[in-house]
Amino acid sequence: MEKIMEAVFGEKNDFKSWIELVKIVSGNFPGLDLECYKNILIEKIEKKETLVIKDGEKVVGALAFSYEEKEISFLAVHPEHRSKGIGLKLVKKVISLFPLGTKVTVITYRAGDEKGENARKLYKKAGFSEGRLITVFDYPCQEFIYIVK
Repeated sequence: MEKIMEAVFGEKNDFKSWIELVKIVSGNFPGLDLECYKNILIEKIEKKETLVIKDGEKVVGALAFSYEEKEISFLAVHPEHRSKGIGLKLVKKVISLFPLGTKVTVITYRAGDEKGENARKLYKKAGFSEGRLITVFDYPCQEFIYIVK
């Protein structure tokens, strides 16, 4: 029987494993500057703006967000651990951290972009709705919106 993995706040000792995960999935994030990302991640861990799901000591799901911006800024699941509900568990946990009525946003790929098929399905399953079309790092994207209920 598979053990239940829980979404918890990221801690400093998760940093190295989180960065290993980022290196594996970085091709899915246009414009990702790893050195800049490392500095931001340290700040976010200190501000309790990261969530992780771990298999032992290994981070297999990671989510970074902003209380101030009310947005999910990063979500990744290790390729060997996909289709286990990890992404949905992380998204539901982050939504639970915001007060009722809060508009939470996330930016992902546009419809028809194969890089974003799974992310779009996940956000729709979590109750997000499609928002405006935007461009980020010269890449066509779309905002998704969730109103906390």
